[in-house]
Amino acid sequence: MDNELKINLDLTKFSVNKSAGGLNIKEGLNRKILANISISFLIYLFAFYLFYFLKEKTINVYGDNLILLGLIIISLSIGAYFSQKFVKPKREKTGQSYTILFNSFLISLFLFAIFLQVIQLQDTIRDFALISLFFGLVLESYYCMFLSKKRKKIVSLTEHKNLSVRYLLFDGLILTLFCYFGIFKPLASVDFAVNEFIVISVIYISWLVSASTTHKFIPSIVSYSRWNAIELQIKFYLRILALLVLSLVILDLKFENSIIFIQAFVGYSILSSLVSMFMFADKIKNKTDEPSVVFLKAYEIKDTNDQSKAKNGDSKYSFKGSGISESTVKQKLQFEYLKDYGDVFAVLDSMLDLASFDTRQSLIIKSDEPNDVSEKPADSFQLIVNLHVLNDQKHLNTYILDVKKSLVKGGVFVGALLPHHYRYKRFLKRNSFWTANIFYFFDFIWKRILPKLPVTREVYSAFSKEKDRAISLAEGLGRLAYCGFKIIDLAAVDDVVYFAALKNGGFSPQKKFFYSPIFKMKRVGKNGKPIFVYKLRTMYPYSEFIQDFVYNHNKLESGGKFKDDFRVPVWGKIFRKLWIDELPMLINWAKRDLKIVGVRPISSHYLSLYSPEHQERRKNFKPGLLPPFYADMPDTLKEIELSEKKYLDSYEKNPFRTDVRYFCKAVKNIVLKNKRSA
Repeated sequence: MDNELKINLDLTKFSVNKSAGGLNIKEGLNRKILANISISFLIYLFAFYLFYFLKEKTINVYGDNLILLGLIIISLSIGAYFSQKFVKPKREKTGQSYTILFNSFLISLFLFAIFLQVIQLQDTIRDFALISLFFGLVLESYYCMFLSKKRKKIVSLTEHKNLSVRYLLFDGLILTLFCYFGIFKPLASVDFAVNEFIVISVIYISWLVSASTTHKFIPSIVSYSRWNAIELQIKFYLRILALLVLSLVILDLKFENSIIFIQAFVGYSILSSLVSMFMFADKIKNKTDEPSVVFLKAYEIKDTNDQSKAKNGDSKYSFKGSGISESTVKQKLQFEYLKDYGDVFAVLDSMLDLASFDTRQSLIIKSDEPNDVSEKPADSFQLIVNLHVLNDQKHLNTYILDVKKSLVKGGVFVGALLPHHYRYKRFLKRNSFWTANIFYFFDFIWKRILPKLPVTREVYSAFSKEKDRAISLAEGLGRLAYCGFKIIDLAAVDDVVYFAALKNGGFSPQKKFFYSPIFKMKRVGKNGKPIFVYKLRTMYPYSEFIQDFVYNHNKLESGGKFKDDFRVPVWGKIFRKLWIDELPMLINWAKRDLKIVGVRPISSHYLSLYSPEHQERRKNFKPGLLPPFYADMPDTLKEIELSEKKYLDSYEKNPFRTDVRYFCKAVKNIVLKNKRSA
């Protein structure tokens, strides 16, 4: 009894100490937040009083200047609140503090411009206010840099000096030339007053601050792909443009003068972006469907002398029921058919137990002639290997179905595919960087755009004879799954992906245009009734047929999306980020399949990932356009399920109030916090 009492007391003591520690940590964070608020307030107050003293030769604020000070404090406070400027992020990222600082200032400047339109103040006061605000921004940026260097969490603008400093100076020269020839010279003889000098100063300050938030001058270091580098460049120019336009509004410049400023900046943006592209495009890796082979890295043989192999799973696939004790398929492949393709044989050997297939029921070819397969009798082969890429096969789906027809139950089809990304790499291998990109651009138009358009599809087919077609990895695997194959394994060798696919089930032809920009996805509706949700295509064609395959290999990432989902191209990610792909779902709302707020309409496969109890419960409710996900922003699948349970519990008690509350919270997260599910 005494021992039990002692243990309980010790545990109580431990929990109290732990709680006390948690309180101390929380108090420490609150002190830091209060300190940052105080310092930020003092910085802008100092900037205001400094320029006020230089202007009025006194520190006594009165009249319109007192109103101005109040407007500045209110604008800065509202901007800090909506940008969550003083809320410590859970995970600090490179330059995140600069980005938050910029967003806060942009919101504050926008509000300040509105206040000035409502409350008419003298023009000299407007000038003075803008100068003090931007000077405060510069001081706060230095303070932010000081804190960041203390935490060692930021990438310096001058990191890798040999590259970025030269680029900074060159870009600054371009900006100066446009400011001189595009602004100063046209206005010098007409109307170049103090306001114009202030706006030019604003451009240069915005240029430096925007460069800090987007790492403009070190794109090859911070960018993980070319599209990401382009996105950062666009953000850089848009942020300067936003500050420029707001400054023109605050200073109330003449419309003609404002147009001159904007034209000069647009000219600078075009030339600067072209220079950036030429300097860094070849230094930033292209990431099209590169994530597609993330789960294949174990099989990818990069060195011909490397004999190491790995396989997906505990064992190779073996054909059962052949009734033979020994097979010569492996020997024939290794020493006859693939004697010049050692890497390919190593990959096939890692996927399949080749000795389990009967030689008499194996077909090994390298052909793009359809008759080599279509004329074979049905159910006659255990293994069909065609080393010629699917890109050259005529009537591809028909060819795959012919292969399937020729295989016995449990038979395997081994084929090859040249995906988009490796197609691009071949241009790079044969030509210089810019020549390769020019050739690839025309190849992209001819091979990927024209075959998808109704008018040009027939023209393309007549000239190309369906040879060397452009196929993404997702489309190639999706066609196999659509025709009744199950993907066993795949690997990349010499820019070609080799796959092993198992004859699996029947084939159900679907009357749907797989390349249509708007398509329907089968989802589980209220009472378990199937509904078809309209969406703008953001995946490669046939991607919907390999959802199980992607999940089995990649699982889920934070937010409940499929990890490394190679089915989504870059433009699809952009559409998702901007919510463009969701717009056709308004059709489902009009048809009353969906409501505004509700659980997400999901596929039967995704539904099976939830607990059985929740699966049955969520079928009793109509899905919605805005799921509770955007209100709670859960990370894991378990948290997503808990979020939905919490919403459904509240919805059962008070439907209208719950939907309004979740709608407001979701909109706030999406608009103000830039939260996305993908």
